[in-house]
Amino acid sequence: MGNVLGIVFGLIFGIANIIPGVSGGTMLVTCGCYDKVCGALALDFKEIKKNLKFLIFFGIGAIIGIIGFSNIITLLFDKFPTQTYMFFIGLIIGSVPLIVRNATVKEKFRPICLVPFILALALVVGLAVLEQYSEDPAPVTVSESAENGAYTVTFTNNSDKTVKSWTMEIKNKNIDLGECSENVELAGKEASDPNRIIPSDAREVLPRQSVTFTVKASEKPVLKLKYSYTVTAGLVLTIVGASFLAAMAMIIPGVSGSFIMVLLGTYATVISAIKDFNFAVLIPTAIGVILGLVLGARLIRRMLKKHRLMVFSVILGLCAGSLYAILPEGFGLNLSTGAGIVTLALGFTLSFIVGKHTKIEG
Repeated sequence: MGNVLGIVFGLIFGIANIIPGVSGGTMLVTCGCYDKVCGALALDFKEIKKNLKFLIFFGIGAIIGIIGFSNIITLLFDKFPTQTYMFFIGLIIGSVPLIVRNATVKEKFRPICLVPFILALALVVGLAVLEQYSEDPAPVTVSESAENGAYTVTFTNNSDKTVKSWTMEIKNKNIDLGECSENVELAGKEASDPNRIIPSDAREVLPRQSVTFTVKASEKPVLKLKYSYTVTAGLVLTIVGASFLAAMAMIIPGVSGSFIMVLLGTYATVISAIKDFNFAVLIPTAIGVILGLVLGARLIRRMLKKHRLMVFSVILGLCAGSLYAILPEGFGLNLSTGAGIVTLALGFTLSFIVGKHTKIEG
């Protein structure tokens, strides 16, 4: 049964990390395995050895949740957003008794605990409000217009980094291509070739600059832009720093790591790098994430040992604030909310039962 629960907890954690606004750290608290996972992330080999079996099954569940359920979760949010969000709200509410038990395993709540609780609640609500008005612009945008078989294409470097080189793949099959404007040329002009548009002169595109060219074709070309940045020490440090802070936020209940990257202006850059396998961005991202997870987990574990009651007061406030952060837009007196109450009750029951049978270690 413990192995099955490990997979289930990993599934919930993995799925939560691909849901906008839902914190993976909150789900760890909800499932009662926050200490175990933090111990592993902090590279506490004594704790890893002690919980190795659980961590293996948890890891399997997390991988399945992130990779295998991404399409299912996308479908659920497209078709049943209110009910899906309310299920996670139920999970959070049902975990409150477990959080309280964790907090009071050595001492009882005192009035002073209200201070970190209120501050943490205000932090998450404030971040949620800020997120509604924050947007990380795409680092590069492409626009097109057509007139008499001539297709004008403009791509703009919106970032503060220099695009070192670029090329555009033409994804149409058997498209007849004519000529291009002077600043670009076609590579592979035969219909059977993988056609590409490449710059004929300077490949660099400076920050806030754009490139415009025309292509004559028998039909509108479907283009895919590939580009890479000039790697500088400043770019590497920025990505490492942003990834470090985002990873630390990832294991804090109620805080979205991806939103931290949006605030710091690196989210779109990292997502584009993942899609294009741009290792010049992915490697510093991985370094920052690993450092953030390890050092963040160690800091949290140290705080739990010295100030357990206060830390769990903060966690309780973060979880309470996350209820506002993930409250669905369609919430109200309607059929969707009525169905959502059923999923909320399901999530609450699941979380409450798991919490009731979770052993607390002081």
